[in-house]
Amino acid sequence: MATITAFILFSTLLQSLLAAVPPPCVFPFIYKGKSYNSCTEVASQNRPWCATTANYEKSPQWKYCATKEYSGNSGGKQCVFPFTYKKRTYYTCTNEDAEIGRFWCATTGSYDKNEQWSYCADTRLAANSQGPCVFPFIYKGQFYSACTKAGSSEGKLWCSLSRNYDAYPKWTYCTPSDHVPCKFPFRFNNKIYLYCTKDGAYDGQLWCATTANYDSNGKWRACATEEYEGNSKGKRCFFPFIYNGKTFNSCTNQNSDNGRFWCSVTRNYDTDRQWSYCADTRL
Repeated sequence: MATITAFILFSTLLQSLLAAVPPPCVFPFIYKGKSYNSCTEVASQNRPWCATTANYEKSPQWKYCATKEYSGNSGGKQCVFPFTYKKRTYYTCTNEDAEIGRFWCATTGSYDKNEQWSYCADTRLAANSQGPCVFPFIYKGQFYSACTKAGSSEGKLWCSLSRNYDAYPKWTYCTPSDHVPCKFPFRFNNKIYLYCTKDGAYDGQLWCATTANYDSNGKWRACATEEYEGNSKGKRCFFPFIYNGKTFNSCTNQNSDNGRFWCSVTRNYDTDRQWSYCADTRL
């Protein structure tokens, strides 16, 4: 009898705790006839909010949006993107296997390895942008086995969140939380790598460590296989090119933010000042 009573008390406490936790945002939601894909400050005094039902007009339930990561076994540390979960690559928060559908993220490069996580800030979330990248994916009838800038007006890298983007256009930008370059050589599973590799990547993603020893800290990024961003919006490198009066036959990280490698997309950067970030597979 004592055991049954304790179980009932525990169940009641658990239900009350869950009831006290606000449900997740629902995106998109409708408010005053308009559809919202993310948190909004409309009708609010500089404080973002979201509906917790699909139609606020019919069911006026809402909450203020969390602007920082919170709780989880990491104590609310910031998300790390990309991260791996169940051997898949995530650049966004996910609600897979989550309590009451709340979105979460790993706080290291691999949840599979470290099992550290936080609930995501609601302001990170948007409609049609949650889930793992799917490789390979189809876009305009062509297969892609890595993030691509194809179709991006800004030259930004993106991936499909469905196997066939043409049939189910769900996607996200491949934006790492830490903009640092690959570190070559790096150590993985006690082996030295001089280039990007697919070793250990169950989804076939090319990757590199961003520190000299992945085994000790698990920091990594997906390798870009083509030039991207920059003020040229991802035009291809031109070699050799002139920068500050010197000739370069390969990418450089001189005067670059966070040490990322870049290249000129014309023969003379000093004259034209057009550039892109380099494909990691060039380094």
